Amino acid sequence: MILETIPDLNRMSAAEKLLLVSELWDDLAAHPTEVPVSREQIAELDRRMEEYRRDPSKVTSWEAIQRRILGKTLDDE
Repeated sequence: MILETIPDLNRMSAAEKLLLVSELWDDLAAHPTEVPVSREQIAELDRRMEEYRRDPSKVTSWEAIQRRILGKTLDDE
């Protein structure tokens, strides 16, 4: 759909496309209220928040996730 609308995208290299994606993501992050959120996404976030409120001990910190996946923290780099 987008590739048909903007044919120049087909001529971009992979590196250029990644840069474009990064710039688009940064632009979206700068305007979070403009990003549409579906009812299903809101319901899932509400469900997760309720689950957290029932038992906060089930939550895993970002640092613990890093250690489990990477075997280190960002400070180790």
